[in-house]
Amino acid sequence: MSYALSTRMLFRSALGLGLGCLMAAAQDFSEGAAISEADTLRAEIAKLRKHKENLSSAIIEAKRGEQEAAEQLAEVKKRLEALGKNLLDGGDDRLVQAAAEDQLLRERLSATEKAASMLSANALDFVRQAVVSDPDSRLRLETSIRELDAALGMRHKPRPDIKTGSLKRAQVVSIDSESGLLVVNVGESQDCRIGMTYVIQRGDRPFGKAIIADVRKNVAGAFVEQLDPPNETVRLGDTIILETQPQR
Repeated sequence: MSYALSTRMLFRSALGLGLGCLMAAAQDFSEGAAISEADTLRAEIAKLRKHKENLSSAIIEAKRGEQEAAEQLAEVKKRLEALGKNLLDGGDDRLVQAAAEDQLLRERLSATEKAASMLSANALDFVRQAVVSDPDSRLRLETSIRELDAALGMRHKPRPDIKTGSLKRAQVVSIDSESGLLVVNVGESQDCRIGMTYVIQRGDRPFGKAIIADVRKNVAGAFVEQLDPPNETVRLGDTIILETQPQR
């Protein structure tokens, strides 16, 4: 065999080996790319499945909340029907007037007590000084009598205004003795709606929850949903703090 022939055969062998390596490398690259793309697709599918699970959970939770709200409203309607009357019959004016008159009576009682006490003291002093007809004692007595007359005539003064609460914070201004309905100083004007729930608190201490059952312009009626402890009672002046709002 000649040197040239041996060289050609060696070259062809090397070329064949090189082509084989290139084809093998190309095949490995193609398979690697396919595997990488498959991994990417699997990762995307996993993300989509997770997203779907999250959406499903959110939908289930939303439906549960909607069902609970519907059940609460149904219970409110049932209780209203059982009572068989319009609990806020007479409207805002009657309720606000009742609260205002209560406040007015308290003011009158306090002023009357002070004036009567002063009158008694000055009258006693005048009697003691009557022998000498002390003009100062007489003047004090007459002044005290006039103050007492003014206190007893407070009914002629204008009725005081009752402050209106806000949607987020209001107060109990009246309690219906028959139904237990709480009348609170927040209403349609403050965007209060049936189904809203409030936390009841005294000072900084929360002790119960209530749900709005009837709404008027500046007042609303609320049923007590729970108390903690159960033997606690709601009082006039207790505060209610907005907790949740029903879906529109």
